[in-house]
Amino acid sequence: MSIARILEIAFRTGRVTRKYPHEPPLLTPEFRGAVRVDPSKCWGCGACVKICPPNALSLRSDSGREVVLEYFVGRCIFCGMCAEVCPARAIEVTKEFELSSTSLESLKYGVAHRLVRCSSCGSLVWTEAELRAVIRSSPVAEEYVVLCPRCRKTRFARAASIRVGAGSE
Repeated sequence: MSIARILEIAFRTGRVTRKYPHEPPLLTPEFRGAVRVDPSKCWGCGACVKICPPNALSLRSDSGREVVLEYFVGRCIFCGMCAEVCPARAIEVTKEFELSSTSLESLKYGVAHRLVRCSSCGSLVWTEAELRAVIRSSPVAEEYVVLCPRCRKTRFARAASIRVGAGSE
């Protein structure tokens, strides 16, 4: 193809690029930008952390009293898998893409959750937000909700054996 033909096509087509930042960018409905975590909805369950391919999401414990879900924009590939897997629907994929910064700390965002310990043995059970969600969604007796799985199993087995032993006399 000759240069004259290429120029003819270019002049006929006109300008196809946008003069960003002087004009707004063309963002399609499928465009994915940074994710936003809603602290009021997040349970701190860690499902998003397990599915995140570049490890942009992480859970870190602060002194055993709380756990922090941390989002580091600098590692995020904007795949949106975290939003798809979140059981609380707390993660939203935004159209935000202007994320440059002069400091690494401004690229980190965290949501803190207080931890609940087993009322019997003291091991970590889950976060307070997750506990509230479980109480709302399932008919679990409150005495069992604050127990770790091992203590719950032991207490249930003891209660069941008492009932079985009482009925056989």
